[in-house]
Amino acid sequence: MIFGMGIAYTLFLIWAVLWKCGVPFVGGGERVFNILPFNNNTRWEMQFNIAVFAPFGFYVAASLRKLSLPKLVLIIPLASLALEVVQFVLAVGRSDVTDLLMNTLGGIIGILAFLVLTRIFRKREQIVTLVVCALMTLFEVYMAVSFIFWGQLNLGFMIIR
Repeated sequence: MIFGMGIAYTLFLIWAVLWKCGVPFVGGGERVFNILPFNNNTRWEMQFNIAVFAPFGFYVAASLRKLSLPKLVLIIPLASLALEVVQFVLAVGRSDVTDLLMNTLGGIIGILAFLVLTRIFRKREQIVTLVVCALMTLFEVYMAVSFIFWGQLNLGFMIIR
């Protein structure tokens, strides 16, 4: 069940990163790869990258429990790099080293959150993990529905278009 929710979240993540929660397309933009960290990146863009990759890290850790911590952590930048390369190849956005860094930070935060929760709730680890994954999946559905129907996401004081 957790693995299935993780797959659903990964599909949402691909949509969010490649098409910024818009209608999928290929081409239409120039291929840009920014190798200078923190160059022309807005604060909300960096926060969004951290926020969407934290659940991904949590799902990776919850689904692949038998992997060592270094291997879990390595999955995050590799997945982020793969998305940035695909974004460049399809010419669907700006590939950016800052995105790679922020995505990795978000994923590591998710892995650490999973490890902390499993240590705190040892006896109820499975049920707590399932509840957290269900809440993250519901939030993902909320984000997807918001972008599909209203073209924006309202998160308290922040509106993402």
